[in-house]
Order: sequence, then C-alpha cells, then structure tokens
Amino acid sequence: MCIWCGVPISNVGVAGAIATTRVELGYLDGIDRFEDAGPVRLIISAEGIEITEVIPGTRSVKIAASAIREANAVDASTMKEGKRVRSNWWWLALGPGALLIPRRGTPEVKEHDYILTIKYLDGDETRNAVFHHENRAGLAVVEGIARIVTSLARRK
Repeated sequence: MCIWCGVPISNVGVAGAIATTRVELGYLDGIDRFEDAGPVRLIISAEGIEITEVIPGTRSVKIAASAIREANAVDASTMKEGKRVRSNWWWLALGPGALLIPRRGTPEVKEHDYILTIKYLDGDETRNAVFHHENRAGLAVVEGIARIVTSLARRK
C-alpha cells in the first residue's frame, strides 16, 4: 500500500491484499517491552505490525492484525517564539540626518511533531501504542500509516 494515500501499489496476489510497508518512527509509549522512547521500525503487513527498536535492535513486538482496533494521526506541532532583540529600535546614520528604524526579532519557528496512535488489544486490555515523526513531511507519513493500519483493522 502507498504510505501517502493507502491505495494498493501492485496487483500481485489476492485482490485487496496489503503490501508490506516499512517506516521508521520515534516510539513514545504503550508497549511493555519498550521502556524508553527511541527510534523504531514498523513493518506493516497483512499479518499485523512488527515493531523493532532501531538501536540497539534487540527488542521487537508483534501486534496481530486481529488485535488492531484503529489508528489515528494528530498534528502536535508547536510554534517556538523567535529570539528577542535587545532593543526594538536602532539608529541608521545617513549623512547629516539619522533615521529611527524599528528592529525586528527572528520569526516564530514551527517545531514539527506528528503523533501516530495505534489502538490494539493486549489480552483483555485495550492499549495505545504511541509513535511520532518530527520533520516537515511527518504529517503525511503518519496519516498514511494511520490509513494503512485502519484498513488492516477493517479487514477482520
């Protein structure tokens, strides 16, 4: 499936089959075997989602497709205030006169952070595995993954 739109990429195999999708995201919370936040690799296939830590790469968890309930993407980006300048006005000397010109600070900067939440069953308990992506294209990535995981959950 296409990570951007959720449309099947190839016609190989059974109609409507989910092609394997791989993506690296930052792990935040919701899986017992991962205590610390860090980068993980998600491998999404018709069988479910395999989550493997990137560094050191020894732990992995598989969430069966039958256990997946839904997936959601959220834009959790914030605006970082620009730097302040010592004075709001400065003098520009031009020949015999002087001009008083307002000084500008640096503009606000968007700190990108896009959250992917996958709701799944773990025994009798409903849990949420939470991941994030922190670059400009992150929203499209997590929305694409959410569409793929949701389509996987609907196939049951």
